[in-house]
Amino acid sequence: MAQLIAFGLIGGLVWYAYGAFKKQMAKVQDELQEGQKNNENSKKPTKIIDDLELGSDGVYRPKEDTNHKK
Repeated sequence: MAQLIAFGLIGGLVWYAYGAFKKQMAKVQDELQEGQKNNENSKKPTKIIDDLELGSDGVYRPKEDTNHKK
C-alpha cells in the first residue's frame, strides 16, 4: 500500500512539474517572438551603414563623395 501512495505522490509531482514547465516555455516563446519583431524593426539601414563601402582588403571605409572631389 505504501508503494501505491508513493507512486501517486510522484505522479502528482511529475504532473505539476510538467504543467509548470509548459507555462514557462510559453512565456519564453512569447519573449522570443517579441524579440524577433523588435529585431526585424531595427534592421533598417542607418546613415552610418549607408556611408560605408567595403574595400578590396575587406575593411569598410567611408564612401568617396563624387560631388565634392576637387
